[in-house]
Amino acid sequence: MLRIIWRVLVILVCGYLFIEWAPITYPFHFADILVGPIIYPLEFFAASIAFFFGLVISLQLFRLLLQITFKIVKQKRSKR
Repeated sequence: MLRIIWRVLVILVCGYLFIEWAPITYPFHFADILVGPIIYPLEFFAASIAFFFGLVISLQLFRLLLQITFKIVKQKRSKR
């Protein structure tokens, strides 16, 4: 259970860092999305790493929760 909570916290931190480091301005212009990584390469790279790391942890957590769910369903069916 502590592992699941730890992973959720890591996902939230990665999401926050991605939002903070992604150079998106308001009002939104498509040209800013294309030029942003060129003007701010360090922030773009850091945001990409945070997004990728958060995505990998999210997928691992999803797989773990599916395995736990299938295990619980199997146990209930075997008791019948």
